[in-house]
Amino acid sequence: MLRRLAREESGIALVLALVTMAVLASLTTAVTIAVTVNHRSAGQSANADIAFSLAQLGLAYAEGKVYSSASTHTSAAISPTSFSQDGGTATYSSSVAADGITWTMTGTGLYRGVTRIIKATANVPSAITTTDPSVWNYLYADSTSGTCQTTISGSTVVNVPIVTRGDLCLVSSSKISGGANTQVIVGRNLTVSSSNGIGTVAAPLAKLVVNGTCNSVATGTGICDGTHSGIYASNVSTNLPFNLSLPAIDLAGVYASANPGPATGHDCQVGSGVPSPFFDSDHTLNNSVALVNLFPNSDYDCHVGANEIKWNHSTHALLVNGEFYFDGSATWNGGTEVDYTGQGTIYFTGRVETGGSFSLCGIASCTNAWNPDTNGLILIAGCWSNSTGSVLHSLATTGKYCVDYSGSNKVQVGTYCPTDYHITGSASNWGPVLANTLALGGSTSTLIPFHVMPPGTPQNSITTYLPATSPRGWNG
Repeated sequence: MLRRLAREESGIALVLALVTMAVLASLTTAVTIAVTVNHRSAGQSANADIAFSLAQLGLAYAEGKVYSSASTHTSAAISPTSFSQDGGTATYSSSVAADGITWTMTGTGLYRGVTRIIKATANVPSAITTTDPSVWNYLYADSTSGTCQTTISGSTVVNVPIVTRGDLCLVSSSKISGGANTQVIVGRNLTVSSSNGIGTVAAPLAKLVVNGTCNSVATGTGICDGTHSGIYASNVSTNLPFNLSLPAIDLAGVYASANPGPATGHDCQVGSGVPSPFFDSDHTLNNSVALVNLFPNSDYDCHVGANEIKWNHSTHALLVNGEFYFDGSATWNGGTEVDYTGQGTIYFTGRVETGGSFSLCGIASCTNAWNPDTNGLILIAGCWSNSTGSVLHSLATTGKYCVDYSGSNKVQVGTYCPTDYHITGSASNWGPVLANTLALGGSTSTLIPFHVMPPGTPQNSITTYLPATSPRGWNG
């Protein structure tokens, strides 16, 4: 019986079947798990790709914002900003480093829980502001109100460049000459009623720009082509080639900073010998000095460091180096010729007036060998007619010009006044003039422009923007 049972094989198939089924079930489970894992991995990879694409889109937005800001000269700072795209979210932002010019642009993509971040950098240089002395190359009038803001009268012959934002009127027998060395730029209307006019056939002006109407007694209204009697110019245009303006002046600021100067604690050194009062009488900006005594009958030498103003009454020699402020007006008459040396700017709260045969020369006898880059002096008149500056000297308000050069004097300085400038008689002005209005009635003037501006000269400014650099340092 035992041997028969040992040889019995019935039921073995069932065991084998069960074993086989278990093995197959295990294999199926393994395959299923592998497929599931692979599918999940593929899904994650796809999500990452989409998130990366969204990050790229965000970075593109950030770059666009930064470069747009650079071109319009506005701030490129962008706080994180998000928007929906293709079922995910794109975010863009930008920030600047401590150097103020290196901007980091960031794009972030989020899709189904997967986040990708991409960054790049670019330089957006800060604005560069520089001084612009170009207006000091001209006789310049700033006013655009009324008519004939610049008037040339009498037998005056002007052979220097002129720029007026308003009208230019030539009357009597006045004339503008100078040929190829002269340009006239008129922001509004040109009226030539003088018998001589502008330029000649043989020596036309280098450039004539008239932005308004052009009227001449010789040719009639509207004829301004540079080839007709009364108005001759090689180059005629109606488009203003540049935009000049009257620089702002800060009287209070210069009053406080000039050293030596009128402010408390900025007195001349002991023993300087200056007359009293000199810069001021009360250390207060109030136009208190009725007549500034810049040329007394005694010597003085006032200096602090390299800033020095020095007078020799025997030789009539003035040394000026630096910026100086006098709280009053200057009136210089008589037959004295003062020869100055150095580079300086002198501010006056009130007026500047010369008369008789007084001359202020940058070279002996005021010859055309004067080089203002060696000896250059700028006179600034604040034009106050009261103690607060609420009323300014002008022909309309006080019956006096703010700056008035008359008689037979010669002046080799640059001149600035915020109201009316006037020159008459046989006076000659060799330097540039910046004023609100110009009344030119003196003799022939030769403008010798300043290339090296003395310290303290009021100037305009130019702001330059360099383009942003291309993106670099990409990572993500």
